Amino acid sequence: MEQEKNAENSGSNPNAHCSVDNHSCAGRRWRWRIIGLGAALVVGVWFFREPLRQQIFSRALLANDVPTDEAVQGMIDSAPDPSAALLASWNTGKITHRLLAMQKLPSAVGHGQPLPAALRRMLLAAALDPDLDVRELALGALDDRNDPAGAALGAAQLNDLDPQVRLLGLMHLKKLRAEEGVPWVAPMLHDTNPQILAFAMKLLEDWSGEKFGVKLADAVPSEDANTGLTVFDDASYSKTRVAADRAEKWWGEHKGSFHPARWEIPAEAMAELKPIYASDFTLQTLDGKSVRLSDLRGRVVLLNFWATWCTACVSELPELVALQKNHHDQLTILGVSMDFVPNEDNREALSSPDAIRKKVARTIEQRGINYPVLLDEKNAVGGRFNGGELPTTVILDGEGRIRRRFIGTRSSEVFEAMIAEASKPMPPMQIAQGTAAK
Repeated sequence: MEQEKNAENSGSNPNAHCSVDNHSCAGRRWRWRIIGLGAALVVGVWFFREPLRQQIFSRALLANDVPTDEAVQGMIDSAPDPSAALLASWNTGKITHRLLAMQKLPSAVGHGQPLPAALRRMLLAAALDPDLDVRELALGALDDRNDPAGAALGAAQLNDLDPQVRLLGLMHLKKLRAEEGVPWVAPMLHDTNPQILAFAMKLLEDWSGEKFGVKLADAVPSEDANTGLTVFDDASYSKTRVAADRAEKWWGEHKGSFHPARWEIPAEAMAELKPIYASDFTLQTLDGKSVRLSDLRGRVVLLNFWATWCTACVSELPELVALQKNHHDQLTILGVSMDFVPNEDNREALSSPDAIRKKVARTIEQRGINYPVLLDEKNAVGGRFNGGELPTTVILDGEGRIRRRFIGTRSSEVFEAMIAEASKPMPPMQIAQGTAAK
């Protein structure tokens, strides 16, 4: 009976024999646990396979120096938290990712919804970014949201050495009341750029009800027949100057009626500003010589993305040649040829690389280019600096930090000022207080 009882207990309790063989029992328990954990892992991966796949894809995309616009936009659109995806793109420090983050911000956060604090800090800092495209998008977003910091950040553009930045600032002061806007815009009557003068006077006319006799059409630049550069003719200078004299007379008579507005750039905007470093690259010249960007540390570097088929690019070449000649001791210009990137103006890029090289070589010789011209045959560098629109210029200081990035031509005087700026230490990130000039 005792044996039958033991046998019965042994049958009903699979671990009853463990008192005899503890090692065998423990082994079986561990095998069952491992099998259970493996099954749970398989089930977990099955149920969470899409989030895992998306996370891996997002990390790879953020690490990619030359992603497609569609891929980054798709990542942001499909992210469970679009705000976090925007910030992740911005924080890469990569030009393309940062620009796409700014482009996607309005659709990622609806117009009627408040911006999360981290996104607003990003937006405020972007209005002071070295990339002019980013600045423009940020100021537009601030205007659309009627952000109270928009006026201070718009006015902060007015003292910039680039006339296109000053013009951008004026455009974003249009919503101000007369008592706010007039004291900020009146000092622009001393600007030497006809387009800025004309725009400033139109704002003053709108606010004051006066007529100074200027039309925006009086300050439209045209292409110089000899150089191909976009320039203002003598009539533009004379017409805008005469009208500016009238406006200055009015301002002198009414200055006492206006009290300069005091605006402070938000501290969080300044705190969020961080240096942006250009990623390293190596490209070859026509004769096969390799040029590596990091080998040029200690010198100001001007990257000029251009193509032989781009009229504006070719017209700008004499300016760059003169700039390199005048500053050869401190400046290196690298012309990055985008002729190998196929587009509607460059059909031959698909079929005849040799023909492209010959065309680039002819332009170098005919234009007397005195700086290295690099061949970006796979758009590896143009893609990361977003050189799709031409000409695109990127100015780096001796530490490899991006000090300026913009699209379009600039005059010799503006280039000179930008090189001088990049030759000096980057100013400390301090809170900038703005007071309209009296």
